[in-house]
Amino acid sequence: MGYWLWTYFKGLKNFDSDAQTEQFDLPKKGIISNITLEIQATAGSANTALNLADAISKVEIIGNGSTVIQSLTGHQIQASQAIDDGQMPGDKELSPSGTCFAYFDIRFGRYPGDQKYALDLSRWESVQVKITYALAAGGTIDTTGFTASSGKLAMYGLYSPDGAGLTPAGYIKKEQKYTRTSVASAEWPLLLPTDYPFRRILLRDGLQGGWPYRGFQYVTITINNGARKPIDNMLGNDLLVFDQNIHRNPIYVHWKRNYFASGHNDYYPPIHWMQGASTGVIVGGQTVFITGLDPNWMRVTTNGATSAEIVTRGFVPHGCMSIDLERQSGKDGVEAMMDAWGFDQEAAIELKWTEQEASHTLSIVLEQYATK
Repeated sequence: MGYWLWTYFKGLKNFDSDAQTEQFDLPKKGIISNITLEIQATAGSANTALNLADAISKVEIIGNGSTVIQSLTGHQIQASQAIDDGQMPGDKELSPSGTCFAYFDIRFGRYPGDQKYALDLSRWESVQVKITYALAAGGTIDTTGFTASSGKLAMYGLYSPDGAGLTPAGYIKKEQKYTRTSVASAEWPLLLPTDYPFRRILLRDGLQGGWPYRGFQYVTITINNGARKPIDNMLGNDLLVFDQNIHRNPIYVHWKRNYFASGHNDYYPPIHWMQGASTGVIVGGQTVFITGLDPNWMRVTTNGATSAEIVTRGFVPHGCMSIDLERQSGKDGVEAMMDAWGFDQEAAIELKWTEQEASHTLSIVLEQYATK
């Protein structure tokens, strides 16, 4: 058996600006299980609707200057991580004017320390990490973004410098394959690549306060023009039930300290399909209570300006639903697709969905076992 060392690839450093791409080289040899990005920034003066994941537009792992090993947004990384673990990342979001910490675990295996799937750096002449961010750009609901020049980054993970005793079968490739803005009553087909067997498909509806199943009203997976349909016209809310059953019905929990002005305040947590929420005063001594609770947003009322802790519990991290072949079959790699879908690499696989409402920001992420 091999071993892993907990390694700093990049110690804490300041971001060079507030909106650009930071780029780092990984070692020339050895095997990496995962890379954890710790990102810090100071919250703006009124960004109760903004989390650090909103400010990370893309994280890419690139081999030999052009080969995509992974390419995901901050939301997608954290959603995949949450689905793996059955819990949200341990972020610390403090608004306004507090120091926020967010964690993005980029995994090349099924879990940190996986010895079957990991990234063998010797396969590449070079491997780079690229992080694209916009800290001060603000969010979409009455926000001011994060404080200029406050961004910091540390990068670490599990690494075997010589790879002794480790012979991974490959790594898990994760990439956003498609994104679009929904159109009411539209039906949209997407032909999926079959260069590698699938592990998981993420269907993300990024509309704040939106119902995920209204972006993906009906979902179908078709193989070879209908010879097999692993998922046939499944309602989006039924897909949620399937997803939760496969993942043993986890309840994701998110915590944030928020500043609320006197009166009604609408709050949009990163967990959709909420099952409950609670609140408590931190400073200010004002009365804080929830006067409206929708599965995707809530209304908080105070009798004076105050800071309050909001804890939300629900089923859909960052608006991501999943179709998980690994947990559906109990196997991994080619065997998972063979058992769940009757897969072969000559197959034509089409994902098709119907959009119930307009103006939802939809994205499709494909996780695959890259074994050659």
